[in-house]
Amino acid sequence: MENGFFKTFSEVKLYVIISSNLMKKSLEEVLQDVIEGGADAIQLREKTMSDHEFLIIARQVRKVTAQSKTVFIVNDRVEIARKADADGLHIGQSDIDITTARNILGHNKIIGVSTHTISQARRAQQSGADYIGAGPVFSTATKSYEPPVGLDYVQQVKKEITIPFVAVGGINIGNVQEVLHAGGRRIAICSAIICSENIIGVTRVFKDLLMA
Repeated sequence: MENGFFKTFSEVKLYVIISSNLMKKSLEEVLQDVIEGGADAIQLREKTMSDHEFLIIARQVRKVTAQSKTVFIVNDRVEIARKADADGLHIGQSDIDITTARNILGHNKIIGVSTHTISQARRAQQSGADYIGAGPVFSTATKSYEPPVGLDYVQQVKKEITIPFVAVGGINIGNVQEVLHAGGRRIAICSAIICSENIIGVTRVFKDLLMA
């Protein structure tokens, strides 16, 4: 990564996923709040937005994250990640493969892959992913089509996978301790932060738990 602040993805602890359809405030406010609260990485995830709109907001996010030294990841759309000069791309099991993504983005960018089984995790690691998402740990409204994989999967990944992994899916203040006990050291949060009435405060609570 050319900004050089996060030498590797392994320094990321709190990873916040932002989707505009869930936000109660403007993108600018939500961004500033999660950064102030201590988010290390921000993923922009817009499943239904047009490429044109997505690129406009991705460039906005890039500007803010570059100033605050926050890692900026685009979900799914490799061309948007490239044009917005994001730090990386996050892909699902049915999206483009890692090699193609690398060829488009360049080899200095971060590539993360969603995984739901240990065989998917192994494959992502062998294919050269920089990190994987492990989940959904709990059931989640944002990915209702994916059955939860549970804390066992977090433990399995912790034991076997050597690249960084991010526990994701339905994690909130009430269950985050279980994820930490299972070996999750990096956590991705969406609704529990961006739908909150006090984004800065909630972000800070998660960050403090991860730093403890």
